[in-house]
Amino acid sequence: MDRLHADVQRAVGGSFNLLREISRISAHYEPGIPAELMTKRVLFLAYELETLTRHLTAQSDKLMALNRFFFETHRFSCVHEPQRLASPSFALRLNKVLSERTGCPNVLELLYAFLAERITVPLEFVDLKPTCFLKWTENGQSRYIDITRGGRTLSSDELIETLHTRFRLTGFSNAGLLDACTFEGFISDYVTLLKSLTDPVYEADRILFLQDILVSYQPSNLQLIGERALLHRRLGHMKRALADLKRYFAFHERDRAPSELVAAFDELNALKND
Repeated sequence: MDRLHADVQRAVGGSFNLLREISRISAHYEPGIPAELMTKRVLFLAYELETLTRHLTAQSDKLMALNRFFFETHRFSCVHEPQRLASPSFALRLNKVLSERTGCPNVLELLYAFLAERITVPLEFVDLKPTCFLKWTENGQSRYIDITRGGRTLSSDELIETLHTRFRLTGFSNAGLLDACTFEGFISDYVTLLKSLTDPVYEADRILFLQDILVSYQPSNLQLIGERALLHRRLGHMKRALADLKRYFAFHERDRAPSELVAAFDELNALKND
């Protein structure tokens, strides 16, 4: 346990910080499983991989070993349509992904990137919706790792062809392929997807938890603030709803705002003045 504690302290790379945040969010869905336990489970995987790759020096050899470890030994696999699962959010909840060895591409990419970082192969997230690739640069040459295909690496040209044929994407520039996804962007995309897989009727409190996270990472996004105001109102949090609406209308013209936000603002103001 002392070694675990020391490793948690030194593992402060970008992928680990993402891992900690996703662990925290996942713990909200499973209060009995602390976020720290999830990160420690990932660290155990890292120890195992480090032992297996200790003799390797070339990054390409390390990535080959990581692919065997991740996809063959531990049998991680991607879920492309989580909405078809009996419990869709399981594919995004870290503890479930670690237990079931299946998950959405963005969670698997995070686990893969963290493990790669631990064996000194730095990777970057490249956000090319509807999926995310990992960029690996060696000797000035960039290649792109496709988690959905067992860690296959692609050149820039092969990536463009993949985006055309598999995802039917067109309006992107080659320069855009070099742009790394930010921490905030990765978390926002993750939370937005988790929110879409959370029942808005029966899990309204969880939707509010996710909405709070989105607002914290995108504080100037008025649409998110307006959505949260309506959710607060629906849950009976009238003061919080009014505070969000005041914030919204401080930066948005009333005559261009959605009618439901205008009506809610007027209604809550009237209640306050009664």
